[in-house]
Amino acid sequence: MSDVVKWLNNLNHKHMVLGYGSLLSKDSRERFSNIYTQSIPVNVKGFERGWITRSEQEQQTYVGAIRNRDKQLNAHLIPTDINPGLQEREKDYRFIQVALHDIHLNRSTSLAREEQVAIENALAPFTFWMCETLAVQPASHRYPVHQTYIDTCISGCLEQGGEVEAQAFIAQTSFWRHNRVNDRRSPKYPRAAVVDIANQQKIDELLVGTESM
Repeated sequence: MSDVVKWLNNLNHKHMVLGYGSLLSKDSRERFSNIYTQSIPVNVKGFERGWITRSEQEQQTYVGAIRNRDKQLNAHLIPTDINPGLQEREKDYRFIQVALHDIHLNRSTSLAREEQVAIENALAPFTFWMCETLAVQPASHRYPVHQTYIDTCISGCLEQGGEVEAQAFIAQTSFWRHNRVNDRRSPKYPRAAVVDIANQQKIDELLVGTESM
């Protein structure tokens, strides 16, 4: 039995959130949502991620997800209850249930088939939740995208899957032609992860060309 299967079998609660934005970052979700757990990188079919979620309170734009059967996005399975703290963090979204057959391990090529099946069987008792955008509103001058939010999302991908996962985040996200503010010296995103200079430089390299996407 693999360590992942043992871990899944020993979890006390049976709910998982599909984190596809700032929840990808272990640092951000631990410091700002008290979620102290490992996560499992997956691909989710039937949803499109884009820069479409406006926070009136925080005056900025975040990634969101909408249903689109022709699209997919990379995410992390995060065991957690949907508690008041998480609901406050995700107040610009609705929690909707996602079927297990739409969730696929994105490292399946490096797993033996038996191990992949064992993990899928261990996930069967869980209920899976996706944060769907309440209202689609692209970024604007008044509601820009802040660099520290982008850093938080992509650093989470780099932590778990390296450049391949970071590139998948970029490729599977729509509306990159947005108002962007470089706030690294004075973060405006309230749940910003701590991202070192080396990873900031790597993120900048990966983002080259997104202005035309």
